[in-house]
Amino acid sequence: MKHFELQKDNLGKAATYGILGVLKFKSGDYHASYEHYSKAYEIYKDLNQYNEEIICLIGMGNALIKLEKLDEACDIFLECSAKCSDENDIYHLLDCLGNLIHIHETQQNWDVVKELYKKTLEAFEKMKDFKGIIISNFNLGILEKKENNYQKAFTYFEKGTQRAKESNYSELIIKGFSYIGEALFYLGNIKSAKQNYLEALYIAKKVNAKNAIIQIKVILNSFGLNEHQIDNELKELESSRDSP
Repeated sequence: MKHFELQKDNLGKAATYGILGVLKFKSGDYHASYEHYSKAYEIYKDLNQYNEEIICLIGMGNALIKLEKLDEACDIFLECSAKCSDENDIYHLLDCLGNLIHIHETQQNWDVVKELYKKTLEAFEKMKDFKGIIISNFNLGILEKKENNYQKAFTYFEKGTQRAKESNYSELIIKGFSYIGEALFYLGNIKSAKQNYLEALYIAKKVNAKNAIIQIKVILNSFGLNEHQIDNELKELESSRDSP
């Protein structure tokens, strides 16, 4: 730092402040980390170094979260999100949105969380990140389910499951069918709910997902199916897959 100050090299000073921000964060001194990131940010702002500004804002926000100053952290991440949008920096935008979701989930601001997940879904769509798209749809479905909006939840779960099938993500396909089954159960469509749980079990057995198999069987037992009946249903399902 002394060297860069003697040379009047502001870019070098900013980089050093940034490194100090990282080191202080790793050592658990979050107040000092915030201060160093803040100093680096002010220099980068004067120099119009947009990418570095964004990185500093994320560092400042993370330090404020650790200091449990959630409202201040929220303001920082909102400012950072705006910069990311201006610069079309989708990766850092997702980072900001993820932190904003964490803050508002902690504060139980579910309406805000829902809107943030919708923005996250848009970002993943732009990036063609199918795993992100699937998980965002599932998270939106879970939020709707929390508010007893089972029809909306069903729609999100169905969209996510369809993408999971297209992308061949077995674990997410199993989750998707299970989510759909639960939504259909609360919508009163017991027959379709049971069928979706059987679909989930069929995939789980194919990939030997042991925990999922146990959980789904317990749910199917609650539908009144015993082990023998479950096996018969699975055989019928397999046979329908094999038929032309």
